[in-house]
Amino acid sequence: MSEVILKGLSKSFGEVNVVDNIDLEIKDHEFVSFLGPSGCGKTTTLRMIAGFDMPTRGEIFVGKRLVSSVKERIFVPPEERNVGMVFQNYAVWPHMDVFKNVAYPLKVKKVRQAEMRERVMRVLSLVKLNGMEKRYPHQLSGGQQQRVALARALVMEPDVMLLDEPLSNLDAKLREEMRFEIKDIQRRIGVTIIYVTHDQAEAMAMSDRILLLHNAVVQQLGAPHELYEKPGNQFVADFIGLINFVKVRTHVSGAGCFATFPNSPDTPPLEIEKTYLLEGRDRDQILAIRPENIRLISPDQSLIRGRITKKVYLGNTVDYRVALGKDEIRIEASPSLDFDTGEAVGMKFESYVLFDKNDR
Repeated sequence: MSEVILKGLSKSFGEVNVVDNIDLEIKDHEFVSFLGPSGCGKTTTLRMIAGFDMPTRGEIFVGKRLVSSVKERIFVPPEERNVGMVFQNYAVWPHMDVFKNVAYPLKVKKVRQAEMRERVMRVLSLVKLNGMEKRYPHQLSGGQQQRVALARALVMEPDVMLLDEPLSNLDAKLREEMRFEIKDIQRRIGVTIIYVTHDQAEAMAMSDRILLLHNAVVQQLGAPHELYEKPGNQFVADFIGLINFVKVRTHVSGAGCFATFPNSPDTPPLEIEKTYLLEGRDRDQILAIRPENIRLISPDQSLIRGRITKKVYLGNTVDYRVALGKDEIRIEASPSLDFDTGEAVGMKFESYVLFDKNDR
């Protein structure tokens, strides 16, 4: 079994918490991404799992084995945890050919020559480097060097693979290709992967679940569609994809619940679901709505009306900016619609979330 369990995992440097009380269970063969901005604690968490950093508090299990516990004074060194690590900078040795780079961990373990060759050639085939075993790193592309680093981690047949922003040095097209390569390799060999990235598109494309961190604290854990469609707070909504934030005031009127727009007093109230109101009290909130969840229609078909201030053709979509009073709203619409800058339009809000004003 290759599950990973973190219990109350924390790391501090002096008075500064860089990882604060993470509880997480990663299932066998699961692909989990640690996502967040620089300095949020994602790489530090990965390094503690690998055994490169010692936690300040908490426990780490790899499989059923307790590999780190501050309370029990247990700390298993990295080489005994059976985890494979792939770094951001590839870390391939320039004086060794591909075969020797990949075989190096087996050489250190004193694996027999015949078995070493069989295992190296098998993983080179797995990462599509057949026939390149005699090439040196300077003869390889960036993507090929990254495959060498993957192969070197895989050749040890680890229980868990840890990848620390492995695609950040590649160009955009190659990054996209490598996403599919890594996911395909994981499906074929069934290894558990923990993947660190600051790129939300990368995490969305590859992960079974995403752990989103900010200021050392877990903001939300869930499947990509859950973070996108049901963000737990404003930070999650803002970090994952594009979104509009509009100030509203929510209140009950008769049998219905409504939101008014303080920055657009001429706009009639928007009827909302009762679940967004707390004990029926009026309160200031933030309406969060994705650009693709606003439908542009004729102004006589909607009571929510604005005026187009910008229009950018992007091929498969048109990016509109619409003034709603003092607010500017971003909308993605089909090129088949034909609204011009300065034109009055109606808007239909098809899916949205409401947050408390200070819920970040």
